[in-house]
Amino acid sequence: MKTVILSGGGGTRLFPLSRERYPKQFVKLKENLSPIQKTHRRALLISEPNEIAVSTSRKYTFLVKNHLGDEINLILEPAARNTTAAIIYAIKKAVKDFGWDMEDVFVFLPADHEISPENAFAETLKAAEELASKDKIVVIGIVPNAPKTGYGYIKQGQPLYNGFEVEKFVEKPSLDKAQSMVEDGSYYWNSGIYVGKGKLFLEELKNVSQEFAPFVEMELKELEKHFEEIPSISIDYSLAEKTQKLAMIPAQFSWNDIGSWDAVYEELPKDSKGNILPENGIAIETQNTMVLANNTLPVTIGVKDLLVIEDKDVLLIAKKGESQRVKEVVEILRQRKNREVIQHPRVYRPWGYYEELLKGDRFKVKKIHILPGKRLSLQMHHHRAEHWVVVKGTAKVMVDGKEMFVHENESVFVPKSTLHRLENVGKIPLEIVEIQTGEYVEEDDIIRVEDDWGRDSTV
Repeated sequence: MKTVILSGGGGTRLFPLSRERYPKQFVKLKENLSPIQKTHRRALLISEPNEIAVSTSRKYTFLVKNHLGDEINLILEPAARNTTAAIIYAIKKAVKDFGWDMEDVFVFLPADHEISPENAFAETLKAAEELASKDKIVVIGIVPNAPKTGYGYIKQGQPLYNGFEVEKFVEKPSLDKAQSMVEDGSYYWNSGIYVGKGKLFLEELKNVSQEFAPFVEMELKELEKHFEEIPSISIDYSLAEKTQKLAMIPAQFSWNDIGSWDAVYEELPKDSKGNILPENGIAIETQNTMVLANNTLPVTIGVKDLLVIEDKDVLLIAKKGESQRVKEVVEILRQRKNREVIQHPRVYRPWGYYEELLKGDRFKVKKIHILPGKRLSLQMHHHRAEHWVVVKGTAKVMVDGKEMFVHENESVFVPKSTLHRLENVGKIPLEIVEIQTGEYVEEDDIIRVEDDWGRDSTV
């Protein structure tokens, strides 16, 4: 079975921890692992390492590699066009680049779900593979534990081999309708996990959704040229709701799509009063409250049913049950063109990451973390000078054509308008405190002369 992890979405539903450039599949909330890391760990239970690929946006390339390693098979989507386009492209790309076969059974896993226990996941997917081998497209159904209105529902039909036919879909019902479906007992949540032969996915798309037929028939290079013309529709609407080849396997595992802070609250361990706080937190007469704060000492007094999410640049306070409205906040921030909706305080780069620690008039202080064997671009700045202090590791530094090694507790000065480069030649991460001074200290004051990742001057 070949596994494709779908990780192209730029979800901001867990704002402020998730941003457009740091979506929720990369946010570590449990076990100190990100959702994409746990999804990959589950994929290894059903596929060999070389039978797993991640379909993602080019802008998330280094995030995926930072979380899963440089050896992961990558399918870089030419544009964000929803899951139907991603699946068409992933099948064609994997067959061409990785030697997979159209007759192989493919499983498409969203990258941002919480699933347990993992052995039950593997058993469910093996059952789905067996059913898919009989020329069926299989969706995994989740037994609902509450009348959720944000999920799609699947009505179970007649038994079919080791699964069931699908009688119908119901998309995001009203609360009353959801309640009646849960009580009915024959409805399941749609997990968004699909299993089937690559060839069958493409054939059925062509048969039941004519608008996709021209793209299914294209060769890979032609498809890449016309990718942005593909209708932006999810696979649920384009294929699952229309095909007569659909079947369902009920999941033997618990599932959470982590689509809101309320969903996160349900997933994390709580104290006897239903609270979730950091170890250093203090809660007095507090009930059913979640506080996620890594930068401050959180204290609550006389409150209940609150969701408090703190990041370095944003503080979110919401009443439990209202966290879906985070999308309203995100839209307001977009209209205001606030950078907080786009960029996380910790900015990831192919070589590691940096964090802004302090900023004032004509100065900025950053922490720079460089992975072993990585280096920054050969670059210069017109409006600022930089002072580097090595906190951990050994840096190989080039300033104005001169190379030197800078060790812990040593520093180097980089004048403005001077070519320079920073490299970690050691075996441990290199940490630098950088102090920028000048009339302009924003990130777009950069001229890249040479870059290992082919980036331009603004990335």
